Amino acid sequence: MDNSEPTIFVAIAAYSDPILPHTLDTCLAMARRPQNLRFGICWQYDDREPIDLGRFKADKRFRFAEYRVEDSEGGSWARSIAQTFWDGETYSMQVDSHMVFAPGWDASLIHMMRTLPADKPLVTMIAPLFRFDGANEIRRWTDKGIRATRLVDWRSQRGWAPWFDWGLPIEHRHSRNRFLSGQFVFTLGAWTEEVRQDPDHYYWGEEFALSLRSYTHGYDFFLPDEMVVWHMLHTEAPPRRHWEHGQDVIAEKNLVAFERLRLLAYGDDPAEQDELGPYGLGDKRTRSDYERFAGMDLHNKRVHPDVFCGRCPDPMTIKSDSDWKSCMTFETYSKQHA
Repeated sequence: MDNSEPTIFVAIAAYSDPILPHTLDTCLAMARRPQNLRFGICWQYDDREPIDLGRFKADKRFRFAEYRVEDSEGGSWARSIAQTFWDGETYSMQVDSHMVFAPGWDASLIHMMRTLPADKPLVTMIAPLFRFDGANEIRRWTDKGIRATRLVDWRSQRGWAPWFDWGLPIEHRHSRNRFLSGQFVFTLGAWTEEVRQDPDHYYWGEEFALSLRSYTHGYDFFLPDEMVVWHMLHTEAPPRRHWEHGQDVIAEKNLVAFERLRLLAYGDDPAEQDELGPYGLGDKRTRSDYERFAGMDLHNKRVHPDVFCGRCPDPMTIKSDSDWKSCMTFETYSKQHA
């Protein structure tokens, strides 16, 4: 790294989201060095519900790709397009289009990146929540702290795409996380090209695919040491999503996405990885390495109990044969904790 100030590339996929201008305003206003931010935004707009982004489009820090909502192919597709705007920035951040930021968030995250015990650290979490109160003031959740990510569903009905939620609070600095959360990622800028989003993924399974690919490309997952960003709690109508295109579209896209996840996570034939092209596993670690780190027996669909409660790896989950013997299926765990 040279002696110039580091830059941050912010990738956002936004689907006719009226909160996007607020997200961009707070991202800039709360940054210690807003002049060092660069944005790549895939804006999926609806002419019937216009949202004014003029002041951002006139700002050279912002780069937009614009599509009508009718032409959208989904969130992963949009994120893959947003990533194409990366132009060698030092760091890369992926966030949702309805977020608010802590004061000095950029300086805090850069400091974390420089102090985390890894060559390729990746900071990620399911962000705590915020909401707008009756006076349109922001109310941030801070009482539950920063929490790891836990597995809450893993069944064939969803194409064996794991589903995640908040786990236990972190107990110390530099706590590791098993899974990547698509709503918040902060890491080296090169991640944007090394682990580009697979546009053929859809929603279920996207984050797990990114977790596998990022880890096997050599990235180590950490939770932030302090709160830096919050995700909107939708107290009224949920945000618009690509799902509004209808059940037939959802089923068709899931069919493709689940097959790609099968090849990536569960396929045994090395030739199958070739079908994924640039969206396959990395060459720095193996899928088995990820299984030992995360505590997941992918072939037998079993996980270590720590995965169900969201206890952080320290730094590895599976350290011995007895740890593998502790693993259980989602159905078994659900019966024991019914």
